[in-house]
Amino acid sequence: MGTVKEATYSIASSSMQEIALGLALVNDLSIKYRLSLQWVHSSMKNAQPVIFVITLFITLGVTLYLINRSETRSEPETWSSFVYTNGYNSGRYKKVDDFDDYPSCRSYSLEKSAQYDQAPWECGLRCRFDSSRQGFQCETMNNE
Repeated sequence: MGTVKEATYSIASSSMQEIALGLALVNDLSIKYRLSLQWVHSSMKNAQPVIFVITLFITLGVTLYLINRSETRSEPETWSSFVYTNGYNSGRYKKVDDFDDYPSCRSYSLEKSAQYDQAPWECGLRCRFDSSRQGFQCETMNNE
């Protein structure tokens, strides 16, 4: 009968060892899982300022790109002739657009000026109508 007790005891002790090993393994995995969650949580806390700074720089870069793109002119360089038939202060003028360069605008303006008793004239580069000022505004005006 001593043999049955020893066999029962060895079976019980071996199953207890397996249970203990299983519990140790579960405990080890639980610790590793908690540590990985803590690492992810601390990484996310540190990542928030980094993500904010990266987003800020991307926004700044896109803004600068869009501003620079809007400042570049894709329009051709066109000149407009203004011949003031009643003088500068009258507000009446003859305007002709789409000259390719200043010399061609100048020669046309001089010719028209001679027709109106040497009326003052100007040539403007890239002129557009400004409704707030009720007149044409040009990037540059020349009459040399």
